[in-house]
Amino acid sequence: MRNHDGEVERLWNDDIVTHRFIEAAGLSWHALTAGDPENPEVVVFLHGFPETCFAWHHQVAGLADEFCTIALDLKGHGQSDTRLDSNYDYAAQAAELPAVFDALGLDRFFLTGHDRGAVIGDHLCSVPGMASRIRRYIRMQQSGNRPHSEPLPPHELFRSPMGAELLSQAAIQRRAFGRDPMPHGLSMVAKPIAPQDIDRIIEESTQPGVPEGMSASFVSAGFDRELEDRMNGLFAGMTMPVLFLQGAKDPGQQPHEYETVTDEVANGHLQFVELGHFLHLEDPRVVNAAIRDFLTRDDLPS
Repeated sequence: MRNHDGEVERLWNDDIVTHRFIEAAGLSWHALTAGDPENPEVVVFLHGFPETCFAWHHQVAGLADEFCTIALDLKGHGQSDTRLDSNYDYAAQAAELPAVFDALGLDRFFLTGHDRGAVIGDHLCSVPGMASRIRRYIRMQQSGNRPHSEPLPPHELFRSPMGAELLSQAAIQRRAFGRDPMPHGLSMVAKPIAPQDIDRIIEESTQPGVPEGMSASFVSAGFDRELEDRMNGLFAGMTMPVLFLQGAKDPGQQPHEYETVTDEVANGHLQFVELGHFLHLEDPRVVNAAIRDFLTRDDLPS
């Protein structure tokens, strides 16, 4: 599947989104957008794994009455550039994004990141000049200031040729989204994800070149390194208000890991919802309400 710039799409649930394609940082990028493009209240969404920007379509459409919403396909994912001769280190990926925001005409905006998108979002807050452009940051389903709970996702597998092959077969996606059983009876989801959402993400994440790009995005993944990065500078770079929005029923990221995480940022806030890892897909109504509430609070600097 390949959309074109400016294409308006009505989704199966009557959500209406517009596709954007831009060139920036020497790469091509795809985004889903909705809302008034002249609205200065802008929210940018960075997806996780094994997702594409489509995973945010409930938020892109559901918050468009109040915000201009933009969900970006990260490098290697969806309809963005999948070339493998590019640097997939998370810090390097974050350093490319300001050029994308400039090409989209964004000055200051709200940022929401989920899973691996939050890892990139953490680095983005420390890219020179970005702390003043990111008005508030909502950080979803990414480890905080304590080690990740068991079970640990198999990063080594994800970045291997076998991982790319499993992604091309949708085996990883089907397990992650609850369509196929995971080992030991675990489930990443606490509430079933709409089958149409799973089908669309699988379709987009198995297109030629995408599985290899998604696998390449794990080149520098590692929970110990990522924890060290956060504790040794990335948390300090989050000078904007930050909401740690977590699914309380994610077996790999348990509530006790976040008891003191708000101590690490100057204006940190913590909220749990009774959902799993893919909370934004499991119950968009609950997650949209949490996002809207945090972004519209008048007792926080913006």
